[in-house]
Amino acid sequence: MKVLILAAGKGTRLRPITDFIPKPMVPIQGKPLLEWILLQLIAQGFRDYVFAVSYFAEQIENYFADGSRWGINIQYSSGASPAGKAGEIWRARKLIGGEKYFLIVPGDTVSRLDYRELTAFHESYRSLVTVAFSTRYRLEVGLAAVNEQNLVTGFYEKANLSRPVSTGAYVLDQNILPYVERFDPERQIVDLPGDIFPVLLQEKIPIYSFVRDYEWWDIGNISEYEKMVRMPAAELSRILGLERA
Repeated sequence: MKVLILAAGKGTRLRPITDFIPKPMVPIQGKPLLEWILLQLIAQGFRDYVFAVSYFAEQIENYFADGSRWGINIQYSSGASPAGKAGEIWRARKLIGGEKYFLIVPGDTVSRLDYRELTAFHESYRSLVTVAFSTRYRLEVGLAAVNEQNLVTGFYEKANLSRPVSTGAYVLDQNILPYVERFDPERQIVDLPGDIFPVLLQEKIPIYSFVRDYEWWDIGNISEYEKMVRMPAAELSRILGLERA
């Protein structure tokens, strides 16, 4: 199964860092973020990759090259500007062809997701789309319980949302491509959850949810990136798997 890693975005939430480097190349413990994501996937047995690149693409291509340094194969799908999640799939369609299913992984998220289990789940349902959800999402704001008299009856500081949250990983069937084509991806940015998924739901095409209780970090967010950079070495090693690197 091929893995399409989305690494084309401009990383505006990480400015000014991303004024000089693409978001997937921000450094963590001496390696770019994207390398840590890649190492986890390699450890789970994935060998064929397509990197969707655009913003500062040459930095990513120069560092990772053809992937032979890691014993894998990397190809690149490049465009002058980011095309949106679905648009990047369309742009890379010839490179990810050949197999019925392909895996989508965000290039800005560190996750403890078991991608092998995710792909096996997708194949068992033979679905068009499977979305990976985590039940772990800690809110950055406080929540309040309020009664009918407008009195606060409880306050929960930075509580867990306790609802499944998409962490940006998907397994898709090749038959998703005609749905993307409807939006004319050659001419406009096309999103996957924002544009394609509503059409599937409207047409009663099943979208399956792979829900597990796993940790994840949106490193595209400056606060999360700073937390990870400042994290104690032992905790960072556990998250990134440095003891196995």
